[in-house]
Amino acid sequence: MNITRNAILIAFGLASAPALAADGEGFLAGASADLTATNFYYNRDFRSGSGQGKREEWAQGFVLDARSGYTPGVVGFGIDVLGLADFKLDGLQSEVGTGILPYDEDGARSAFGRIALTGKAKAGPAELRVGSHIASDLVLKSNTSRLLPQTFEGASLGAAWDNGVELGYARYDRSWYRDGTERVYLTITNKDRRFSGTPDADGFELVTASWAPDDRFTLHYEHGELRDLYRQQVASVAFKQPLERGKLSTEVRYYVSDDVGPALAGVVDNRALNALVAWQVAGQEFAVMWQDMNGDTAMPFVGGTDGNVFNWTFINDFMERDERSWQLRYQLDGKQINLPGLKFLVRYVKGDNARPATFSGEGRQWQRDVEVGYTFQSEALKYLSVRWRNGFFRSNYQRDAEENRVMVVYDVPLWAGQG
Repeated sequence: MNITRNAILIAFGLASAPALAADGEGFLAGASADLTATNFYYNRDFRSGSGQGKREEWAQGFVLDARSGYTPGVVGFGIDVLGLADFKLDGLQSEVGTGILPYDEDGARSAFGRIALTGKAKAGPAELRVGSHIASDLVLKSNTSRLLPQTFEGASLGAAWDNGVELGYARYDRSWYRDGTERVYLTITNKDRRFSGTPDADGFELVTASWAPDDRFTLHYEHGELRDLYRQQVASVAFKQPLERGKLSTEVRYYVSDDVGPALAGVVDNRALNALVAWQVAGQEFAVMWQDMNGDTAMPFVGGTDGNVFNWTFINDFMERDERSWQLRYQLDGKQINLPGLKFLVRYVKGDNARPATFSGEGRQWQRDVEVGYTFQSEALKYLSVRWRNGFFRSNYQRDAEENRVMVVYDVPLWAGQG
């Protein structure tokens, strides 16, 4: 990755040179601060297999997201602060593991908090960030589905130009899990013994490139490497076409994953095809997704993260070796039918042909999800929303599960500068 990294850095420098004289927006004038308070109830009942029969906890979380602007000058400097706090309201030690409460060898913490800092510098179209990151890439996606987000410690450099070209480079050497109490080394997820172990990796490097000449078409490429464990590349193309009624959206992604160097986690060999077709009309979306895994192993992803594939759900990933899966999804935005604030989603995902290491036959599984959300419309409650998620999962090689999540969220802007 060193040659690629140096080339990217040189490209940033050359491309940014003409714009280096641009002034910053102002450290305070460009600042903002938002507070999100989330009350979260989580329940997962296992309907088959041995072991813990239920995971159930209730907690209150707070996330303060404060971002400065940039100081004026050739190079503008700033700082972002993420304040995170989590308080246990209810839960038994025998029912931990929900992910909403940080825990250690003594069990779930009754209260926990931390501060994540990120220094930043901007020159023209280029921005350097050093410190905590919430990753949202195709090969590395922070888990943000609980009270506190997963963060990565390291540095990133990105640039975006008016012609739709974006380039990025990042290196991370530690992670803080959504329910962690300290920074940990990065490793590979080893669900159902997909790989030979979970050794520590000496960092994750990422290169990204994309081109979006207009708001209808996007080409994207990423190259990520979990050092001495695996390398993963993905190319994607997305297209949106306005129709006489509504809009048609399509996207295809192709992932190539291989072990690298001493292959500390054993063999990694996967080719994954993802395809999506969606029709949006009158506040509704009708979507079909296909996911096809090929190779000698399942598709790898970094420990604690979400695999960024179309058929990822909040109970299962459908990323097993040779697994084929498809999804039907319907979404509704109530604003278009005179029910502003209402959000609704239902989806069904089915997978077969899987060859898990823990099962001798063909692995088959399916999941049905329902999500309902409402944001209050009155002036007094406009920052308040409620959401319910229900999942029903069945498998012939994993434990059957039924899950409910209830979230009450108060998301309020505290400060908005004049930049």
